[in-house]
Order: sequence, then structure tokens, then C-alpha cells
Amino acid sequence: MFLDISQAFDRIWHPGLLFKLKHALTSNYYLLLKSYLADRNFAVRHNNTLSDHYSIEAGVPQRSVLGPLLFLIFTADIPQAGNTTASFADDVAVLSVNEDPVSATRHLQTHLNSLAEWYT
Repeated sequence: MFLDISQAFDRIWHPGLLFKLKHALTSNYYLLLKSYLADRNFAVRHNNTLSDHYSIEAGVPQRSVLGPLLFLIFTADIPQAGNTTASFADDVAVLSVNEDPVSATRHLQTHLNSLAEWYT
């Protein structure tokens, strides 16, 4: 099963990411990354009209050096079932190998259910 997580970098939940960073990093690095994510906003320009500014409450900056690293930290605890999951950024492959196709299918479905719960 191949999964492509739509808008993965845009959906990273800041409180969850900060929780993981706080437990993985020293206080100085944690506070630095916390400030990196805080007080970010956006506006939309259409022709010569600029919208109001809105707060960015999820996601990591794309096309930045830290974006992919923060995404990897956020997804480091993705459910594993033996050697069945491989991921690269927002692409995930879930594999199930068994001589019995019913067992392989059951194992794959169980793992997909755990991934669905984790992603939710």
C-alpha cells in the first residue's frame, strides 16, 4: 500500500511538534524552535489587493532548511509493525509479506488501521 499524505507539511500540529521537541532537545534549542514557529502569519495578494493578515497555527515553513527536519521529528513515532513501514517525507509505503494472502491482507489492514488512528 502506498500513501501520499496530502498537504503533510501544512498540517503539522504545532502543540504536538513542540511537545516532541521539548522532550528531545535541550531547553535552549527547544525555545529557539518554539520562537521559529510562533507569531507567523500570512496574507493573500490578488492583483493589487492584499487581504488581512491571519495567524498560521499549523505547518512548518516549506522550502526551508528546517521544514523537512521538523516534519521527520513530528512523524518519528509513526506506528511500525515489524519491517512493514517505510517513509520518505510525506510518502509512506506499507508492506505485508506472507505465503498466505489472507494473513498478509489481515496484517496490512491492521497496520493501516493503526496508521489511520495515528494520522487522525
